[in-house]
Amino acid sequence: MRKFGVLVLMAVTALVLSACSPATTEPEVKVPDKPSVEAPIVNAADYSDGYGGYIFRVGGGTIWCTISESPGFVLCEHRDVDVVYEIPAAPASCEGAWGYQAKLWAFQPSEGLVADWFCSSGLFSDPENAYDLPSGSKIVVGDISCFAAETVARCDNKQGQYLALGADVFGFGN
Repeated sequence: MRKFGVLVLMAVTALVLSACSPATTEPEVKVPDKPSVEAPIVNAADYSDGYGGYIFRVGGGTIWCTISESPGFVLCEHRDVDVVYEIPAAPASCEGAWGYQAKLWAFQPSEGLVADWFCSSGLFSDPENAYDLPSGSKIVVGDISCFAAETVARCDNKQGQYLALGADVFGFGN
């Protein structure tokens, strides 16, 4: 009978301690899947800024991205007041803002990851005059394609690496 009492005490203790652990809930917004090949492609020229960049907004303007064909990258950004997720800690080398701009290269850069946060000192581009990329459509410039999924932008390079940025979610595939 004593063994039974010890067993019950251990079970109750485990149950109480498990209630103290933080809940692991799935985020409400997930990183969108890569778009299907049937996703409509917009005319990239409509999004040209006239200086070699292609700027578009997603989700009514809360997220905007600039694709640069040369040297081949996309940089997506948003204002810090729009962020709902917890900003990741900045590396010691970053003396600017961290967690508001994400960059995806079309190739392996000489330093760093293909897709990662970008240390910045301000906005990379001005989204005010940029066109919205309709949800469900994509834009292709060089080796970068970007897809609008409601309020999240997902950009992929030809090697299958990606970045996704929204006010509620972010993700990198290196």
